[in-house]
Amino acid sequence: MSARQIAPEESEVTPGQSLVEQALVEIWKTTLDRPSVGLDDDFFTTGGDSLLALVTIEQINQRLGWSLNMGDLLRYRTISALSANKAQLQAANTERSVIRMSNQGSRTPLLFIHPGLGLVDGYARLVRLLGADRGCYGLQSPHISAVDVPDDMREIAELYADLIEDEFGEDDFHLVGACAGGVISYEIARIAEERGLGLRKLVIVDGYLDGSGDAGDPEDDAARLVEFRDDVLRVVDPHTAHPPLTPADATREGVYREITTVLFGAEAADAGQATRFAERLHKAFRTTARALETHHPEPLDVDALMLLAKDNETLPHWRSVITGELTTEVMDSDEHGVRLCVTDAAHIAARIDDFVGEG
Repeated sequence: MSARQIAPEESEVTPGQSLVEQALVEIWKTTLDRPSVGLDDDFFTTGGDSLLALVTIEQINQRLGWSLNMGDLLRYRTISALSANKAQLQAANTERSVIRMSNQGSRTPLLFIHPGLGLVDGYARLVRLLGADRGCYGLQSPHISAVDVPDDMREIAELYADLIEDEFGEDDFHLVGACAGGVISYEIARIAEERGLGLRKLVIVDGYLDGSGDAGDPEDDAARLVEFRDDVLRVVDPHTAHPPLTPADATREGVYREITTVLFGAEAADAGQATRFAERLHKAFRTTARALETHHPEPLDVDALMLLAKDNETLPHWRSVITGELTTEVMDSDEHGVRLCVTDAAHIAARIDDFVGEG
């Protein structure tokens, strides 16, 4: 498949949909091969059959960590009914960190590394565009599985390389990382080279690299809490006008309730399990932020594609550390970070497809 065959994406999800509903919509659109899916569309009257149902159930269980079976989908045939009757209070698989986001294929798989929030849902559109005849995987923060992660970038890369080696062994793969995931991917590439893992190419979408390795002032917990809240709302619920929050007014209880509402819906926002999930996301965010603050990159010979937001000024730092062939593009978009993978998915997918080849 060449870049010219990747069609533009349809409009974004309906404002107010929870992250769980968005994930189910993306999974159904992928398995049913439809440009749009409504929350009240019947799976079996919109193109679904028993085989597609099995694929859909497997993807839901992989990505969300639920335990659905065929009987569940036969009883609850719409996303609304499924969410109301079978939803579990988690927005990601809590049993494992490397999850498969598409079917297997004959081409070299893509492994998407989580951005600062720890979740890989922001890559769902890229997976749908790139997953034809290619396995796509997501590496989410182990914090989601209640596994502690170090706050040193090199140690994070070592841990993630272990997970990747367990999943792929000696098989080839490509790495894709957006925002903080781009920096993590860069360090994973270094470990992969040292261990002789099968990394072929590296793709970084709007990664920020200052090259200083200076942590600056001690972490301001309240300011970081507001940053966490704003990032989640920007990624999950960008079309709703959320009131600004200052560090002086921020409380964990209030922020976690906002977060659980956009993750699971207002009805589940106060549930203890939902709050614990928000706590784990917050921990993942703080860990990654601290690792970025203290990161001091060293030169690495790797072939990389770099797609940057127009206000990203760190390209000179990237050029100073990537000694392999670096293909770059500054994108004409008002978005940045992992949001680019949603709003500009068709363009980014085309660039990735051309870069990794195998057309």
